Amino acid sequence: MKFNYIFILTNIFVFKIFAQDPLFTNIQQSLIYLNPSFAGSNGFLRNQLMYMNQMPNLSGTSVTYYNSLDAYIKPIKGGIALALSTDDQARGTLKTNRIDLTYAQHFEFLDNKLKIIPSLQVTYMSLSLDKTKLNFGDPINNRYNFIWTNPTSVPSSNKKNVDFSSGLLINYKHFYFGTSVFHITQPDIGLFGSSRLPARLSMFASYNLPINEKTLIHFLYGFQTQQKYRYSYINVTALLYKHLIIGCGYKSSSNLSASAGYRNNFFTLTYNYDLFVSKFLGNTAASHEFTASYNLRNKEQRKLITDFERW
Repeated sequence: MKFNYIFILTNIFVFKIFAQDPLFTNIQQSLIYLNPSFAGSNGFLRNQLMYMNQMPNLSGTSVTYYNSLDAYIKPIKGGIALALSTDDQARGTLKTNRIDLTYAQHFEFLDNKLKIIPSLQVTYMSLSLDKTKLNFGDPINNRYNFIWTNPTSVPSSNKKNVDFSSGLLINYKHFYFGTSVFHITQPDIGLFGSSRLPARLSMFASYNLPINEKTLIHFLYGFQTQQKYRYSYINVTALLYKHLIIGCGYKSSSNLSASAGYRNNFFTLTYNYDLFVSKFLGNTAASHEFTASYNLRNKEQRKLITDFERW
């Protein structure tokens, strides 16, 4: 019995050979996903939601939903976070659901100007495959008149795992440096036999430059690697008139991005457009990100311009 090769290459081998996690462009709205040590970084309560649709013009789209809630617990000087995410490949054919529970311990030095925050994240992961959407080819080879043989068994419908990740964040005034390792235990996610999810290393550095009471410019450089896949990016984002957000960026995979949004004392709405610069992909190579967040802080902090990592 012969499986449809398009499905195998795009949905199974991607996980088995490359095993890439979804990567967001607007990381200011997915801080816990970037580094678990951001749990509680705003000082009280924060909710961040993201929707990413990659290459929507293709028949087998990739859609990711992400929702995180984090809070700072003052008596223990620690942050906690709960995140839910769904990665949908090929319109429900292959889904990955995750529940992340994070604890970050905040250590403060130099009159709170310097913070060192290690963190630990525990993840419950579930992969599900809808076999009804698989395309089985004709077992008879019309040219050579023999029956196809496939040594690989029919894939499993689901796979469940517990995973662990950790992070470290260093914050001095408006400067941030972070590193994190995801999938430390390298759980088995194979639907065609055993296949370990490679660990993902993430590093970033960012700086917030306050211009005046209503203007802030944010500079960011990041690097991630997972198995043989390496990815770097640089973004510049500006907060103008205390409410208007505009930004642009570039990724090593020849991606250009542009973003625009609105921010007030309590919530932020942003849109990000990614353009893949590739003659091979043509007009299909684009992705869209929509983000929304809610931030609750004390009254004094609401009136001040806050770093993107603390909002």
